[in-house]
Amino acid sequence: MARFGVCLGYAGAFMDDHREAKPTPGSSQSPEDRLDSWKEIATFLGRGIRTVQRWEREEGLPVHRLAHEKRGTIYARREELTAWWESRRLTLAAQTTSDEVVAPVAPRLERVTWTSAMTNWPALSSNARLIAYVSDAGQDGTTPQIWIQQIGGAALRLTNGEREYSHLSFSPDDTRIVFTAGDAAGQSVYEVPTLGGEPLLLQRGASLGGISPDGKWLACVPLNAVGLRIAARGGAGFRTVAPELVDVACATWAPDSRFVVVHARPDPLLEADWWIVPLDGGAPIKTGLIQQFREGGMFTLPMGVAWVGDSLAFSAAGTRAQGVRLYRQRIAPSTFQATAAPEQLTTGSESAWLPSAAAGRLAFLSSGADANIWSVAVDAASGVALGPPRRMTRGSNPLLYLSVTSDFRTLAYFSLRLGHGDVFLRDLETGSERVLGEGPAGEKSYPAISPSGGLLAYGMVKGGGERALRPIFIASLTDGTWRQLGEDCGGRPREWVDERRLIIERFARLNSIAVIDTDTGDQRELLASPERSVRTPRLSPDRRWIAFDASSPGEPASVFVCPFDAQTIPESDWMTVERGASHPFWSADGRLLYYTPVGMNPMVRSSVRARQFASEGLVGGAPVTVFASSDLMMPAYMPGTTPIATPGQIILVLGDYRGDVWMMDL
Repeated sequence: MARFGVCLGYAGAFMDDHREAKPTPGSSQSPEDRLDSWKEIATFLGRGIRTVQRWEREEGLPVHRLAHEKRGTIYARREELTAWWESRRLTLAAQTTSDEVVAPVAPRLERVTWTSAMTNWPALSSNARLIAYVSDAGQDGTTPQIWIQQIGGAALRLTNGEREYSHLSFSPDDTRIVFTAGDAAGQSVYEVPTLGGEPLLLQRGASLGGISPDGKWLACVPLNAVGLRIAARGGAGFRTVAPELVDVACATWAPDSRFVVVHARPDPLLEADWWIVPLDGGAPIKTGLIQQFREGGMFTLPMGVAWVGDSLAFSAAGTRAQGVRLYRQRIAPSTFQATAAPEQLTTGSESAWLPSAAAGRLAFLSSGADANIWSVAVDAASGVALGPPRRMTRGSNPLLYLSVTSDFRTLAYFSLRLGHGDVFLRDLETGSERVLGEGPAGEKSYPAISPSGGLLAYGMVKGGGERALRPIFIASLTDGTWRQLGEDCGGRPREWVDERRLIIERFARLNSIAVIDTDTGDQRELLASPERSVRTPRLSPDRRWIAFDASSPGEPASVFVCPFDAQTIPESDWMTVERGASHPFWSADGRLLYYTPVGMNPMVRSSVRARQFASEGLVGGAPVTVFASSDLMMPAYMPGTTPIATPGQIILVLGDYRGDVWMMDL
């Protein structure tokens, strides 16, 4: 299923009087006007020692040396540093008045890990000398564990459990690592000593935990992803702030410990954005960054954010960049709104994820980005894969939303291959392709081709603000005409029932499934739950059954199946196929129901299982693994990656997502 000029932000606390943003260095604890060491200068400027030494060497930072003392003794005056900072800020701000993305300045990069493993969730210590991360250490098939290492040193494993570890961060004194651990009982927040020891439970039934920079508070997100929990460090109980925010997906402390930045929605039916949540319980502040990026053809990914001085660093993708890149966006300390164009921090063929910042440095995961469509031959009788996967497309852009005709001749899919969102139509017999040209100008997505291949439904996202419009378009592939199905259908196409009725996935905090009449535009609810989000519906070839996955917020998905009916299907009719699984799809003859089990890394899937199916429902017998790979994996974190099956093969989106941790100076 993700641009501003090189503006240096101030590193002190946000100004209490909320005056207009004026990036001035933070104050030192010393009452003297003179700063007598590199450490004091770095503290005053809110940067690392190496950074201020580089500024002195390359950018004229006013640092003095004492001739009569031993070599290397230095000092600086506060007023000179403040004047230099202000002069440099004004010069850089004048260079970033354009609304366009500023080209990256090619910062110095340093590779931290060398295992090319399934690695995630890097976290930097406060002095940027230690790095913690989750990795399988290159041992395919093993449970990823938490590791720690000195930059440039060897790694030490801190955990051994059969759990899903994620969302790592250091305590302010670097003696503890806070993390989320999940198992069959759910997710909870723990901490473990940096040098090893037994994990300690901090908050049960929560995730995304982090300790404030002043060491006083623990922030975490409840499993229902509503609001933010704040607990006194080492104390009992907690209080909830920003209860009006739902789908909270990230939580990172501001340097001054007064705010937390989260990715969330203000209402179940409204668009998500990055919000600034005050610790004192004040109203959350919307940054508007998602809307700004959307207007530029980009979308941000809610998979980690780093607060760097007066800036936010996060991943984004879209038409302006190939793959997923890191961006840094400066925000005003008084309003928390964007104050300049965003700066692209990374380039190249790799995707950059999960930023963590400290001491003027930024750590992130760099992994493969070559997601493509692959096919796997399967035995006609058993449905088990025969031989290795075969590549069908090439490139480094997302390919999503696979849809096929009932004769298995034409495949439709979405891709950013040409630099913008397009729908491609591929002849599975000849391999020839064409781009869908029917329809209005703009990016086309969410394709669903009708059983006969005569019609193709696709969606678009229009407008900005709190509620985007999601019209659906119907294109005739026989005569090239097209029509719009309503100004806002509230969802995205998924699969045709016949040549008139279309199944759509309705956009909301808890997604639901509906059927829309493509002649009249009338909708009726098909699958919905007050507690679970319903996704990835797939009809059996005879249209008698519908399979889908559903999950409550903060919990793994499960695959269900039920009879397909013209009326709303109650939850009491849902039959569980497999817990801890998702993305169901059917064999070409309908005798097998395939799905992908959730592993220890919930962002990817490494295997496909199947269960036998008959006209009266599931047949007994254990699930069978029909395909497994330790190299190529399905990016389950992206929507629209459900595979499809044709006679003799399974077609699926796969990529090599193994990577390593890198660092850069900011």
